[in-house]
Amino acid sequence: MLSGRQQVALWGCFVLGSLVVAAVDRLHDSPTPVRFFADPANAASAVLDPPRPATVTDDRELLAVASEFGLDPMLVMAVILAESGQNPAAVSERGAIGLMQVMPETAAWLGFPEFADPATNLRAGCKYLRQLMDMFGNDVELALAAYNAGPGAVRRWGTVPRYRETQAFVAKVSEEYARLTGVDLVTSLALSRPPV
Repeated sequence: MLSGRQQVALWGCFVLGSLVVAAVDRLHDSPTPVRFFADPANAASAVLDPPRPATVTDDRELLAVASEFGLDPMLVMAVILAESGQNPAAVSERGAIGLMQVMPETAAWLGFPEFADPATNLRAGCKYLRQLMDMFGNDVELALAAYNAGPGAVRRWGTVPRYRETQAFVAKVSEEYARLTGVDLVTSLALSRPPV
């Protein structure tokens, strides 16, 4: 007999697998493919865009990198939407750069001294998010709060810090995730698992 936590984890894995399969199916079979990335010149474009040349691999790269780090690709996309609005040239007031708004010090610490290009920025952001998920026991809200405010702040508060920016960031990622998947973030991402 499985414990309650094991049952939730099992169902969570089922839900995550279904979401990933649905996302991949939509990428490959839809007459109007789902695009994770907007054109940099039009960062406000919708998630569903007209087909692009087959040589562009942003969507598959996002799926591959998210899978490599054991992250739900829709979570990664929700973070990108909340952080940069899909603009790979975005720079925050504090100096965070790119799609996933990675700070230069964080990127260097993670082993990415050159991280401004979208592919490397995606890898750096996913690696950092995976480390935060591991650090906070796969609690997605705490990991997202740490992504925004830093792990020290989350440890000090013992919960999502009551910083307006951090609260808004966690809410925005949750909102984007629900919009992309139709599923509540906390329910579905209790299942995010480390890479195999």
